[in-house]
Amino acid sequence: MSPDAALHRFEYDGWFVVIELDGAGLDGVSSGHADLHWKNGHRCRIALAGKYGDRASAIAALAQRSRAFIDDWDITRAERASPFIDQ
Repeated sequence: MSPDAALHRFEYDGWFVVIELDGAGLDGVSSGHADLHWKNGHRCRIALAGKYGDRASAIAALAQRSRAFIDDWDITRAERASPFIDQ
Protein backbone atom coordinates (compact mmCIF):
# COMPACT_ATOMS: atom_id res chain seq x y z
CA MET A 1 0.00 0.00 0.00
CA SER A 2 1.41 3.40 -0.93
CA PRO A 3 1.72 6.17 1.69
CA ASP A 4 -1.34 7.90 0.16
CA ALA A 5 -3.41 4.72 0.18
CA ALA A 6 -6.23 4.29 2.66
CA LEU A 7 -8.57 1.55 3.83
CA HIS A 8 -11.97 2.13 5.41
CA ARG A 9 -14.62 -0.43 6.44
CA PHE A 10 -18.18 0.00 7.62
CA GLU A 11 -21.51 -1.79 7.85
CA TYR A 12 -24.72 -0.34 6.45
CA ASP A 13 -28.17 -1.92 6.54
CA GLY A 14 -26.79 -5.45 6.79
CA TRP A 15 -24.10 -4.88 4.13
CA PHE A 16 -20.35 -4.86 4.73
CA VAL A 17 -18.45 -2.23 2.72
CA VAL A 18 -14.68 -2.12 2.21
CA ILE A 19 -13.26 1.06 0.67
CA GLU A 20 -9.71 1.11 -0.66
CA LEU A 21 -7.99 4.20 -2.03
CA ASP A 22 -4.90 3.74 -4.16
CA GLY A 23 -3.73 7.27 -3.41
CA ALA A 24 -3.35 10.40 -5.47
CA GLY A 25 -1.20 10.66 -8.56
CA LEU A 26 1.04 13.58 -9.48
CA ASP A 27 -1.91 15.18 -11.26
CA GLY A 28 -3.96 15.16 -8.03
CA VAL A 29 -6.37 12.48 -9.24
CA SER A 30 -7.37 9.97 -6.58
CA SER A 31 -8.49 6.47 -7.47
CA GLY A 32 -10.03 3.67 -5.50
CA HIS A 33 -13.02 1.41 -5.12
CA ALA A 34 -15.64 0.13 -2.70
CA ASP A 35 -16.45 -3.58 -2.50
CA LEU A 36 -19.99 -4.28 -1.27
CA HIS A 37 -20.73 -7.60 0.40
CA TRP A 38 -24.16 -8.92 1.36
CA LYS A 39 -25.00 -12.28 2.94
CA ASN A 40 -21.39 -13.48 2.73
CA GLY A 41 -21.13 -12.74 -0.98
CA HIS A 42 -19.54 -10.01 -3.06
CA ARG A 43 -22.31 -8.11 -4.85
CA CYS A 44 -20.76 -5.01 -6.38
CA ARG A 45 -17.61 -2.95 -6.88
CA ILE A 46 -17.95 0.80 -7.22
CA ALA A 47 -14.96 2.55 -8.80
CA LEU A 48 -13.83 6.10 -8.19
CA ALA A 49 -11.38 8.33 -10.01
CA GLY A 50 -11.31 12.10 -9.74
CA LYS A 51 -9.82 15.10 -7.99
CA TYR A 52 -10.59 15.31 -4.28
CA GLY A 53 -9.18 17.69 -1.69
CA ASP A 54 -7.99 14.86 0.55
CA ARG A 55 -8.39 11.17 1.31
CA ALA A 56 -11.32 11.82 3.65
CA SER A 57 -13.39 13.46 0.90
CA ALA A 58 -12.63 10.63 -1.55
CA ILE A 59 -13.64 8.06 1.09
CA ALA A 60 -16.80 10.06 1.83
CA ALA A 61 -17.69 10.06 -1.89
CA LEU A 62 -17.29 6.28 -2.13
CA ALA A 63 -19.25 5.77 1.09
CA GLN A 64 -22.09 7.94 -0.21
CA ARG A 65 -22.19 6.06 -3.53
CA SER A 66 -22.12 2.74 -1.67
CA ARG A 67 -25.06 3.72 0.54
CA ALA A 68 -27.03 4.93 -2.52
CA PHE A 69 -26.42 1.60 -4.28
CA ILE A 70 -27.52 -0.34 -1.18
CA ASP A 71 -30.66 1.78 -0.77
CA ASP A 72 -31.55 1.25 -4.44
CA TRP A 73 -30.85 -2.51 -4.17
CA ASP A 74 -33.12 -2.76 -1.12
CA ILE A 75 -35.95 -0.82 -2.83
CA THR A 76 -35.72 -2.94 -5.98
CA ARG A 77 -35.68 -6.16 -3.94
CA ALA A 78 -38.71 -5.01 -1.91
CA GLU A 79 -40.62 -4.09 -5.08
CA ARG A 80 -39.99 -7.51 -6.60
CA ALA A 81 -41.27 -9.18 -3.45
CA SER A 82 -44.38 -6.99 -3.18
CA PRO A 83 -47.71 -8.53 -4.22
CA PHE A 84 -48.95 -5.01 -5.02
CA ILE A 85 -46.68 -4.41 -8.00
CA ASP A 86 -48.36 -4.89 -11.41
CA GLN A 87 -46.51 -7.48 -13.42
